[in-house]
Amino acid sequence: MIDRNSPLPIYYQLKSIIKEQIESGVLRPGDRLPTELVLCSTYNMSRAPVRQALLDLVQEGFIYRRAGQGTFVAARDTEPIDPQTVLRLLAYDARWVALMELAVRQWNLLHPDRGVRLQLTMPEQGEFHQTLLSTFRRGEVPDLVSIDYVWVTHYARLGYLSPVDALDPDFSKWLTTEMEEPVLRNHVVDGLLYGLPIQADVTGFWYRKDWFQSEGLQPPETWEQWKTLLAYFDRPEVKKRLGHRYAAAFPVSTTTGEATLNLLLPFIWTAGGTLQDEEGHLTLKDAAIPQALDFLHSLTGYLPQDTSMFHWWDPPRMLARGKVAMTLGGSYEWPTIFEESDWDDETEMVQHLGFVPIPRPTLNDKAVTSLGGTTWAIPRQAEPNPLLMEILRLVMSPEIVLPFCERNLQISSLRSVNARLLKGEHSWMRTVIPLLAHSR
Repeated sequence: MIDRNSPLPIYYQLKSIIKEQIESGVLRPGDRLPTELVLCSTYNMSRAPVRQALLDLVQEGFIYRRAGQGTFVAARDTEPIDPQTVLRLLAYDARWVALMELAVRQWNLLHPDRGVRLQLTMPEQGEFHQTLLSTFRRGEVPDLVSIDYVWVTHYARLGYLSPVDALDPDFSKWLTTEMEEPVLRNHVVDGLLYGLPIQADVTGFWYRKDWFQSEGLQPPETWEQWKTLLAYFDRPEVKKRLGHRYAAAFPVSTTTGEATLNLLLPFIWTAGGTLQDEEGHLTLKDAAIPQALDFLHSLTGYLPQDTSMFHWWDPPRMLARGKVAMTLGGSYEWPTIFEESDWDDETEMVQHLGFVPIPRPTLNDKAVTSLGGTTWAIPRQAEPNPLLMEILRLVMSPEIVLPFCERNLQISSLRSVNARLLKGEHSWMRTVIPLLAHSR
């Protein structure tokens, strides 16, 4: 069954169901899988998550496609592996676990005598940090934990993480030369490198490009342009014509957690302000802070009345379902919007949606976006595992990262991979990767 209250994305749940049927022998080599339409009907899903699940299984070698005939269970490449080493993971997002699964499968094919199995713990996102801290208190830390960039410095300075330099100096040196510069800044604490960033995200302004074009409008670059557009899309006759309920929706309350800070902090930055003094302490004395907050407060009349009850994932889902014309969000919301929409592929999605930098006070002010992403970090208390760094070298290799980023439309943390993504066929990647240059 698909559990829509689970922290696991529905595509990953479907992928796990099919993989379990293959590994248990319910589906045997050569068996034909149900069609995408049948899977959609069986599991009450749109086509986007079904396609994502099947693409992952093809990539991992569990199934293959034959043109005009369907999708079939692949023959096993080797005899079943008897894993000698278990790697314990604590994660909050199934996409990054999928990347680790891909690397482990490749490792096992190359080293059947040194097999590895992953043991995953995935709590609700709101309970993630409490779960992590409880493992430290009990002395039962995992071998590897996925955390957001913004937490790297916090946990490193508490002494909870091991620096990569101490575990593998050569690998650490390679990473520091390969990482995108803004990403590297987030991972160096007191001169040491902590964490292996899986991917990078930038925040921006999502809008219904098809609606803007049909109305002869351009996305906003300044605060005043945005207010004019909000008033336009709030008109009853425009709502009736386009079918949306609200001009905009975006996270504004404590219910959305760190997403609120992540998305609204750039308004202070674009106004030339900061929340930190020279010593790094919180300050509210900067004149740009009330300027930015006054502007944001002036937008509240255009937001849904129950905005304060929203979760961080609600606005992108509203955008995908045509309930709002625009929202603030991160590039990480692409999969959520895709899953919730009726669009079949990337080409159709970019015809309907646009993503640009967050509006700034005037055209003379610099565009700024906030940077985020997910990192694999190694707990200091974890038992030394001789295979761990070898697996992580594989996970961070361009040979694995590039196809993963292409398939999931993710910005890479590695410069060489992004350079190749920019030359590829994905217009979405050519839109978001350049925004890294504006990130803080």
